[in-house]
Amino acid sequence: MIDFDVRQVLVSFIAIVMSITVHEFAHAFVADRLGDDTPRRHGRLTLNPIVLMRAYPFGSLVVPLIGSFTGFLAGWAATPVNPAKVRRDITIRKAEVLITAAGPISNGLFALLAFGLNIGFTALMVRGHTWAEAFVYLTRFLVFANVLLMLFNLVPIPPLDGFHILKAVSPGDGGGAVRFLEQYGIFLLLLLIVYAGRLLGPLFGSIAGLLHSAQSLVVP
Repeated sequence: MIDFDVRQVLVSFIAIVMSITVHEFAHAFVADRLGDDTPRRHGRLTLNPIVLMRAYPFGSLVVPLIGSFTGFLAGWAATPVNPAKVRRDITIRKAEVLITAAGPISNGLFALLAFGLNIGFTALMVRGHTWAEAFVYLTRFLVFANVLLMLFNLVPIPPLDGFHILKAVSPGDGGGAVRFLEQYGIFLLLLLIVYAGRLLGPLFGSIAGLLHSAQSLVVP
């Protein structure tokens, strides 16, 4: 039982750090492609997780480790960008939406990739390749971590990506709704964290069932 718990903590930690790294790289990559060299100048245009750990040790190390024990998979990091520096053929608001949305979208794509890899490694494992078992375990955690990061970051509460997207697409300064979220966002975020397990439990149950069904297709 102890060995299983240690393995779960380690694998979930690795999965969360990988997912956060991909998320932040997506922000940096899109910003760079649009003409904003801020992430590149800060050395953030990389998939090396050590760079993120050095920049945000609490968000990329402590929070994921806590999440490993509590089941709440979330990270706290930020990629430096400046949408005002994008190419002139792109409006600042459009750049903000594209750069911000890149993070959650990357997690959605990573979840799909991890899902496919999980099935592939399962097929290898049942054929006698025992080394594949560790990757079956890791890719399973990657699916859950990336789905959570995608959904969590799309919630329109500051400082999450969803809020920045909402603010960018809202006319003018966004009106009273945006100001309300800016003023009380921290309390809403705390409520979201407290009830995240109850809200996402059924969804994760469905994903687990889908994984099991897909794995059964390659198990003789």
